[in-house]
Amino acid sequence: MPARGASSERNRTYDLGVSGVKRRKAEKRRRLRRAKQVGASGRDLPRPIRLALEGLERFGQYAELGDLDAAAALAGARLTDAVQRIARLTAQCDAFDVLEYVRLHNAMANPETFQETEHEGSAAVIELVALIMAARGSRAASAGGDGDQPVMRPEQIVEDIQIAAREAFDAGSMLIMFGSALDADPLRRLSFGARLREVAVRNVAYGHMVEDTLTALFDQPAVQDACRRVMGCTVRQIRDVFSALQALHDEAWHGRFGALREFRQLADSDTATAGDLPPEVVAQARHLWAQVWDNPAACSTFTEEVIARSAGVDVETVRTVLDLYTTPLVQRPSAEVALEFFQGRSPLRVRPILRDPDGSFVVVHGGLLIPAIRERVEEALRLDQRAWDVYSKHRGQYVEQAAADLIAAHLPGCVTHLGLEYFVPATGAETEPARYTKVVEGDGLLICDDVAIIIEGKAVALRARSRTGDPLRLRQDLRRIVTDAGNQSERLRRRILDDGGLRLRDNSWLDLSGVCEVHAFAVSLEDLSGIATVTSDLVAAGLLTDSALPWTVSLHDLRIISELIDRPAELLLYLRRRTEPDITRRFHAVDELDFYLYFLAAKLYAEPDPDAVHRELPQLGAPRVRDRRKYRKQQLELLTSRTDALDAWYMHRLGYRRTPADKPRLMADRGLLQLVDNLAARAEPGWLAMSATLLGGDTPTQRRWAGLGERLAGQTRADGRPHSAAMPGGTRRGDSFVLVWMTHPPYVAPAAARAELARYASAKKHQWQLDRSFGLLYDGDTGALVATAYDNRLPGPDPQLDAVVTNMGLMGIEALRTIRPVPTQR
Repeated sequence: MPARGASSERNRTYDLGVSGVKRRKAEKRRRLRRAKQVGASGRDLPRPIRLALEGLERFGQYAELGDLDAAAALAGARLTDAVQRIARLTAQCDAFDVLEYVRLHNAMANPETFQETEHEGSAAVIELVALIMAARGSRAASAGGDGDQPVMRPEQIVEDIQIAAREAFDAGSMLIMFGSALDADPLRRLSFGARLREVAVRNVAYGHMVEDTLTALFDQPAVQDACRRVMGCTVRQIRDVFSALQALHDEAWHGRFGALREFRQLADSDTATAGDLPPEVVAQARHLWAQVWDNPAACSTFTEEVIARSAGVDVETVRTVLDLYTTPLVQRPSAEVALEFFQGRSPLRVRPILRDPDGSFVVVHGGLLIPAIRERVEEALRLDQRAWDVYSKHRGQYVEQAAADLIAAHLPGCVTHLGLEYFVPATGAETEPARYTKVVEGDGLLICDDVAIIIEGKAVALRARSRTGDPLRLRQDLRRIVTDAGNQSERLRRRILDDGGLRLRDNSWLDLSGVCEVHAFAVSLEDLSGIATVTSDLVAAGLLTDSALPWTVSLHDLRIISELIDRPAELLLYLRRRTEPDITRRFHAVDELDFYLYFLAAKLYAEPDPDAVHRELPQLGAPRVRDRRKYRKQQLELLTSRTDALDAWYMHRLGYRRTPADKPRLMADRGLLQLVDNLAARAEPGWLAMSATLLGGDTPTQRRWAGLGERLAGQTRADGRPHSAAMPGGTRRGDSFVLVWMTHPPYVAPAAARAELARYASAKKHQWQLDRSFGLLYDGDTGALVATAYDNRLPGPDPQLDAVVTNMGLMGIEALRTIRPVPTQR
């Protein structure tokens, strides 16, 4: 299983013998140089920080020029120099031999110890070298050497190739940065993210998930027929051919590594250590060494007949698949090819197999194969309208259903509506649902307790020019994916909150009057890492508004998050945090999973503007100086990769790692988690919102909340009287609340105690004019939770509740000035 962002070889370890020792020594020297660049303490810093500091060092060299155009020209010159150096180094080698060694050099380390943040290998480096090799026009080596200089073998130059490739990436990354900075379009930061993602990010989903998606999309009979008619093969056959290519490659190297083990046994034998080696032993050693390292391209170049036998398909099908996915070797300037690569234009994205004019071919790296399938098939199906209609309809239905299933799995008892057709006002004059005349559609709606979750499925893909960062095309595509999802979900949200329900196309009424919290997310087959994750830039570009922020996520990331969720409250709390405008402005991340894992670490939190809170909820008291200071001290935080633990957990689950690895879980007070699980098991009204609110407190607050019922029960045991506590919280209208804890002594009947809790919680909510009240009733003798109370009626005038407040003698609102909002910082 290739881990996210790696080539498919990441689950194998290769030992390159003597050349491996040289590589490790060179790597050690390079690390020492890097440490010196960032200062004496640099070698003690975490790798992401070291790399960031190194990046600043490199940037400083360009900044000295004082001109963006000059800096871009320097970056372009350095890119050309590095690429031409690779071309010169490899000129006298078989191109496919070079590619195989570069693949090995960048392969995944031991899965038992693998960490993406520490791994030096890069799938993108393999692709850059492959494109440079393809620009030769032929895999054959150039004739002869350079004067008296010996012809270098690929294993002797692979380290130099790697160094030059990294220098090319340094320069190419700077070129992307300067190009974006020179662009006056307000979408330039998103364009930068799109292009950088296209160049540097690989395998954004775990392989088994991509395989499951391909099965769901293309194994449907009508879609299979469409593929067979348009392409001459089915996706299942494409996958069989690709699996055969991978299996043949693995078997070939497995055999060679067997020879390597035999060579080592011979080298360690008594005869070898005696220092007087018989000629037959020397000959055998040379034979074994050559068997391991000579002609490495043979491990990845196979005849169509061999592939057909391994895949269980006919030769014509193999030929059809290869024609779909091969990129021919065509002679071109290597610098021109590299520049296109750093502009986000690489043919290997959808055609990851190189084909020489002699008919031989090689897979660039296995991590490209499976991700290329859907995009290339969709590209072919679009040429036939009838086939495309069949597929696109099925694709849209699949995305909506899969997203709904992943969310519903964490909302016990939820009601799911898919493909909703309902009425909305066509003009401002239509103010009553019964008179609405415009019919619209919503992809999905899930109702659990008083929470509604809107699903908007977006199966459309970014076009090729959008991937290069073209501002016009990118804006158009993001409008189709992100803006439309925001507008459609906001349209449905308004009907739920304003009308209390939906008039469906058949004129029936879907009653949603009990809903008071609505969240929306847009799920896409397209991974939008570095684009949709930067929500504040989408707002700045006019593609979204702060008032309508859906959570935009890929289907594969949604599946991973769904598998990490342990309890319903975690899902709701993440939706609250992820769509909070202040959060989107404070945190930037390339990967959605970095957001979620930061959330699990209890750090995804932004201090609210205390003055804005006071304008919304003046009853919670005037802002304090320290609150304003904490708000002002906040800075933009860039979230680096946090997926090492996640990779380890998945690799163990899938059998690629023997050592067990813990599943990433939410950091929270254990006692509070027990309370939240108790509320979910009871499933009384308000349980979901109450649970998420409790989990939203910081660590000291969680600990206090978890033990408050028992402490009040202790007071009741001591004096035989009921006790209660009430705490308000929230940052604005719509999310404000009051939490109430109450105990009842043994002489009070449970039913009477529950009635008193409900009356008290509603009275406090009304007195403080907050949106929700959550009440928890504890047995004064045992300290056990025995009941809950919930009130989500809209705050406003209510003479009956005024009388209850007076009769109960509750503290007036002026006494609340000393009470602070419940902290929600994690």
